Amino acid sequence: MIEKLIFGNLLIPGETVRIVLALAGTAVATYFDLFNNKSIPNNVLYAFLAIAFLTNVMFFNQDLFLFGIGVAILVGAAGFVFYHIGQLGAADVFVLASIALLLPLHPQLSAMPFNFPLVLSALVFAGVLFSVYTMARFGAYVVKKRIKPKSHFLLLLVPYALFSYMFASSAIFSPIYFAIVSVMFISAIFFLSFKEHIHKSMAEKIHHDDLEQEDVLALEFMSKDEVEKHGLGRLLTRHQIEKIRKHKLENVWVFTKLPPFLPFIFIGLVLAILFARLLLPTF
Repeated sequence: MIEKLIFGNLLIPGETVRIVLALAGTAVATYFDLFNNKSIPNNVLYAFLAIAFLTNVMFFNQDLFLFGIGVAILVGAAGFVFYHIGQLGAADVFVLASIALLLPLHPQLSAMPFNFPLVLSALVFAGVLFSVYTMARFGAYVVKKRIKPKSHFLLLLVPYALFSYMFASSAIFSPIYFAIVSVMFISAIFFLSFKEHIHKSMAEKIHHDDLEQEDVLALEFMSKDEVEKHGLGRLLTRHQIEKIRKHKLENVWVFTKLPPFLPFIFIGLVLAILFARLLLPTF
């Protein structure tokens, strides 16, 4: 089955409908993320996932259906880990799983010589764009505050220089590869160099009565003794909020200014549908 899906010239049944639904569902979630204080109604997320499932039933293809279910489960499981450590929102995981169900593979529009899950291409594009955005946002912050980087992290520019040399002498990888890896590498160096200041710019001290479930704690600015004593994790649960309020903890820091990721998932989805072939090696 896998060989047939990856190397076969499979026309996804209901392809146009699937593309429209994937774009529409992601656009609706993105709207709420941007204009509803990053709060996406659960009904919207459940409806998107249900529509994705029912679309597979309507345009049933056994191999594609099973593959889509498998990809959605893997995406959901990986997303849950990142959600639990405060790196992804629950809405992001729902949207990615729904996309994986609707478009398990790239559509014909992508003109791929072989296939793999479209959601992976969308995540690559989304990750690159998100890195560029956050570097621009926090770059302006560190310039304004005249913050100096931790110079020892700049040594990572050496392996980047080696990569650049290898790329220049290779005929396999396209300039798109070079641009993607460069953005990811440079953004990693940037965030490591200014990590503490970037985190501080996104966090603020919150009164325990104002805490909400699924708030992301900035543990690095809280007392280690209190964190360990009360078993606080990065992602706030109802039980943890009750403990914080019961003991009236005052030193509670929350990341309240985290940049939204859903807009980049939406743009990444569009780019994956149209330009995923650019991610493949050139021979």
